[in-house]
Amino acid sequence: MHGKSLALDRLMMMAGIIALGSIWGLLECALGGIKLEIAGLPVSMGAVMAGLFGIGFMVLARKFFDRMGVSLGVALVAGIMRFFAPVGSCVICSAIAIMVEGLIFELILNRKMVLWNIRGIERDYRTLVFTGVISGFTIFSIGYILTQLLTPLFTEGILLPLSDLWGILPLIFGRAFYAALLGGVSLPAAMFVDRLHLDVNRWKKGVFYSVSGAISIFCWVMVLAVIF
Repeated sequence: MHGKSLALDRLMMMAGIIALGSIWGLLECALGGIKLEIAGLPVSMGAVMAGLFGIGFMVLARKFFDRMGVSLGVALVAGIMRFFAPVGSCVICSAIAIMVEGLIFELILNRKMVLWNIRGIERDYRTLVFTGVISGFTIFSIGYILTQLLTPLFTEGILLPLSDLWGILPLIFGRAFYAALLGGVSLPAAMFVDRLHLDVNRWKKGVFYSVSGAISIFCWVMVLAVIF
């Protein structure tokens, strides 16, 4: 019975990861290509998506399931969805960036102080804001850099010269400002999910599978509608 229960818990976790990743992926497909300006200055939607939705959904995954790797799993699902949706100027760039952001955030999220603030009843929100700012800046900037290196490697079999990469670092770090700013909001905001009493462990499995399945199917149908 214990083995069967463990298998069901893993299935619930997988269903939740797919649902959260599908929502993030759909938002990337729907909003990622939008051109946005504030006071005449262009805003990087990639930075907005990473800092606001990326961090938000990855934190929620860890809150709901509290297992190492769930945040990365959400990013992998979102990246796969983004890869198949022909929206924006560089589809493979966006897909790689999302997956890399998930890997980097997973490393940050597993630090003891971060986990303590996420799991605990009493939290230091200043630490959460600071962690969100650092996370947003880090996942976007490193994700952007690795995307610039990996995209030509996957598409053309060549590696971007480091001299070319060095020249765009100021642009990358400038755009990362938006990811840092929004990360400082989305990470602590995700903690308020506790007040909604959405403990998935208390859900009936049939209800959980129905809700998560419906969410995932809706998101993928919407993306397929864009593709075809």
